[in-house]
Amino acid sequence: IDIMLIKLSKPATLNSYVRTVSLASSCAAAGTRCLISGWGNTSSSGSNYPDRLRCLDAPILSDSSCRTAYCGQITHNMFCSGFVERGKDSWRGGAVVSGVCVGR
Repeated sequence: IDIMLIKLSKPATLNSYVRTVSLASSCAAAGTRCLISGWGNTSSSGSNYPDRLRCLDAPILSDSSCRTAYCGQITHNMFCSGFVERGKDSWRGGAVVSGVCVGR
């Protein structure tokens, strides 16, 4: 599990650019739209890690679709989101990503 904590030198000021986000009480169902973000590998062959945060508005994929698309590389503590047929997704060899889903 990848976790990142940031210690601020002073409290953040909440405004139109800085907001809190609630932790989900359950996993989002397949088809739920989510904003996925991270600095994970963007190359399907090799390594290409971006300098800037990447974001994608994409649906959660079913576990069966995910396992089929990634041939056994998905474990019980992972989720997939994206558009497998268009090559845009949230998983690239263990990419560090997070997601915020609509209504969650």
